[in-house]
Amino acid sequence: MKKIFITLTILLAFGFLSFGQVSDPLISKCAINAGASAKYLKDFRIQLGKATSQNELRYKANMSLWKNTKYRFTMCNAENSKGQLILTIKDEANKLILSSFDKKTGKIFSFVDFECQKSGIYQISYDFTNGQQGSGVGVVSMIK
Repeated sequence: MKKIFITLTILLAFGFLSFGQVSDPLISKCAINAGASAKYLKDFRIQLGKATSQNELRYKANMSLWKNTKYRFTMCNAENSKGQLILTIKDEANKLILSSFDKKTGKIFSFVDFECQKSGIYQISYDFTNGQQGSGVGVVSMIK
């Protein structure tokens, strides 16, 4: 009976340890790109076809962010993507808070840091540059 209990305990421990691992290589790569000081929180898998118009970013999700917490948003493209993945964050009043695309210079950042000043629900939006088709991952991490 003791052997069965020990065997079950070991199997359950290995099961819980393997459950927490990310199996998608693109997500793993993107989480590693966030840096050693970043603690993985969530990922968004984005797959979009070519856009008919380029008015707004097409992939939208809401996320609760906490005051006095520093977040890192990391974007990674799959190899077959035509455009580069970009991100915007808007607050509850639909005001633009942060973007990974600098309209003045045309530069696209592979990650952006955000120190939240007010707890609340924020709209996280992703798309590919110029409405191109593509696949990618957005990883949200907390900076320690």
